[in-house]
Amino acid sequence: MAVTNPAHAAGLLVVVTLTLLSSRDATAQWSAGPGETKRIAFGPLRGAEATMCRGACGAGCPETCATAVSYECVDTRLRRLETYECGTHLGCREHDDCLDACSESGLAGAECQTRCHEEAVERFGLESAISWARGGGPHDGPPITFEYTREAPGAPEPAFRCPDGARLECSAAAGRCTTAGGSTVDPVFDSYPSAGDGAMRVSGFRAGRLCGDRVCEQTTDIRVTGEDSCDRGRGGESCTRYGLEFDYRNADPSAPLECSVSTSGGQKDFIGDLLVKGLSAMPEPESGSGRGEGNGMRELLGVFKKVVASADSPEDVRVSMAPLGADGRPIEAQRVGNLEAGPPSAPRRIALEAASGHLVVPMYQLSDGAGAGPLTREIRCSHRGTPVLETTFRLSF
Repeated sequence: MAVTNPAHAAGLLVVVTLTLLSSRDATAQWSAGPGETKRIAFGPLRGAEATMCRGACGAGCPETCATAVSYECVDTRLRRLETYECGTHLGCREHDDCLDACSESGLAGAECQTRCHEEAVERFGLESAISWARGGGPHDGPPITFEYTREAPGAPEPAFRCPDGARLECSAAAGRCTTAGGSTVDPVFDSYPSAGDGAMRVSGFRAGRLCGDRVCEQTTDIRVTGEDSCDRGRGGESCTRYGLEFDYRNADPSAPLECSVSTSGGQKDFIGDLLVKGLSAMPEPESGSGRGEGNGMRELLGVFKKVVASADSPEDVRVSMAPLGADGRPIEAQRVGNLEAGPPSAPRRIALEAASGHLVVPMYQLSDGAGAGPLTREIRCSHRGTPVLETTFRLSF
């Protein structure tokens, strides 16, 4: 295979390192095989997170996987089980194993991806490789089933409870919440049982539609109708408001509640999606590095990573550019890009006024995405690095 990087020393290092990998890690297989069921199985840590669904065609657990959420009874509470049924092929399994073994070696992510991508194309052809990258076929057997009760190897398992007015029904390991009329309703977040005694705790958790300053309808299914108005700096825009409400205790008011938001579904931008995944897999720039050749681009990518990570939806992204004047300062009159201000669709930092109290966390969704299709929005909040709560909303237009 021709080396794409003409730098002989760097190319030789990659070849030698991966040659050693092929002999040392020949038995290191993270990928599951066709028809297998894998529970809470992760690959090695890459970038900021561990890899899931190893052997599936596509990045991580691709959106082409059939997904389902069920609950298991654990004493008087429930444990959530997320299931992914994903297509697989030898080419996808070898590609994932190549990336995982390379990641374990400590080689740079970009070098690993280039090498493993080239091997997949050379062996199986460009057309198949592109289809697999999108999560498509061809497949060489029945799908792999992956089951997860947590998002990362060391992450705590959340416990759920039935909402007010519903009761818990258990049949073998399976559990569900039912109303007096016999209909099934979604459980709500309860706690992280493994959290230490000194961790911030929530109780009375509610999630759903907002009426003023409270959750008036407890539901995770949000219909975006545009009956509300949201001011994003250019006048009122039609939107739908929803959010979280809960009591809390054991908090340190000198530190805020930190929340992360991830959204999936709707109209997908394949190239943009690959860009986000690629940026998240990049290692952080080394601290204290000098201003040598290439450092400027590395710093720019680092800034861009932070911009992407801070945005949950397109209306939250703030990217603009301006030419520099003779004094080296931006010429603001010539700045172009997304200049509009406004609160994010879901807050990332929430101040705590006391060690205990009551909080309402407002969120919104603009209604101008009527063609976007349904969205799934996951909210996770932590305090001083310790998880505090999580919930998932399903938004429909």
